[in-house]
Amino acid sequence: MTALIISLLFFAISFWVGYKKLFYLDQIRLINLLYTATSVLFIFIVMQLLYRSGILTQDIAGVFMTVTYSCIAGSFLGAAVKLYHQKRQSGDIRYVNQSFLTHILPNLIALALILFGLQRTSLLTDLPVTPIRLSSGISIMMIGIWGFMISLVPEFRKQSIVILDRKIPWDALVAYSWFSERVIAIEYEHNGHIKEFKTLIPDEDHLSVEEFLNEKLIEKYQKLQEKETEEVSEGS
Repeated sequence: MTALIISLLFFAISFWVGYKKLFYLDQIRLINLLYTATSVLFIFIVMQLLYRSGILTQDIAGVFMTVTYSCIAGSFLGAAVKLYHQKRQSGDIRYVNQSFLTHILPNLIALALILFGLQRTSLLTDLPVTPIRLSSGISIMMIGIWGFMISLVPEFRKQSIVILDRKIPWDALVAYSWFSERVIAIEYEHNGHIKEFKTLIPDEDHLSVEEFLNEKLIEKYQKLQEKETEEVSEGS
């Protein structure tokens, strides 16, 4: 019972951390992944040594693993809910370059993770349901749900662009240019800096994408002109 309460507590904290988006996928660097993987490996090696030496009991080890899986499940579920809300707030999709590699295959992988996680929980098998099996299965399922929400290619929506786990409001759009015949580069403002991402656009979609981006740029500068006019009127 104590392990369940502790796991639920860490699940709730991890959910909040995942929902608050303390970092974005495009901020992750290889060196950070290596540091994280090394730290996790070191912790598990130390725990294994403590367990074999008898210092760490099986009950404590089980609680630790259950809490770890609960943290993973909570953080990924929180991130998935945040992505869902971002997409709802961004409105309907106006354009997205769909393909097998960017939409169908990732969704199949996400579905496979959910089904594997469900099997891992032992809820549908004759194996006894243990806290470790249940929490590990749920964590895998949450990763699959998060995978459904990720946008591998930019989604040009009514209110903003959604790419990976980031939402870029149209007011942040600065400019666009063709990096090559089929690759467009879009510049946007973020925290006072100009950033850029590139994405593939099929030849038959060039005109519609340009018209849509020009429409959003015109709307942005019209809003800026209206704001400047209002400030001048208030000042006078």
